[in-house]
Amino acid sequence: MNESDIEIGRVLLRFDEVVEEHNSYLEELENLLELPTLDKDRVQRLLKRLRRTRKEILEGINSITAHINNSKDIKIKEEALGIINYFYVVGINDEEEALRKLLALDSSMKEEIENDISMLERIKSLIVQFIY
Repeated sequence: MNESDIEIGRVLLRFDEVVEEHNSYLEELENLLELPTLDKDRVQRLLKRLRRTRKEILEGINSITAHINNSKDIKIKEEALGIINYFYVVGINDEEEALRKLLALDSSMKEEIENDISMLERIKSLIVQFIY
């Protein structure tokens, strides 16, 4: 195992928890968006949590992209590419869809939500280089 394998392994260990947190926060946001009246305070708290989680996702993906080419461990590479693919296919798209729905329901947070969507697009642009 070289240094790149160790760094990617560290990120993957952390990503287990990050994926769980992201899914939980996203599910809660999606549920809030289905209620007849929007609880802005709860939405704001959830958005803060999602931003913190999204920051961890971005940092982890940056680390993976920086080290993947130097990784010698095929299993670690496959796992890293699998989690990156998951974020691209499921996590990021679902979050973007929920944010766009929130924006349609409440434009008072337009600038914040547009920044969130922009960050998601940055994450997707990093991911695209590995899945195509």
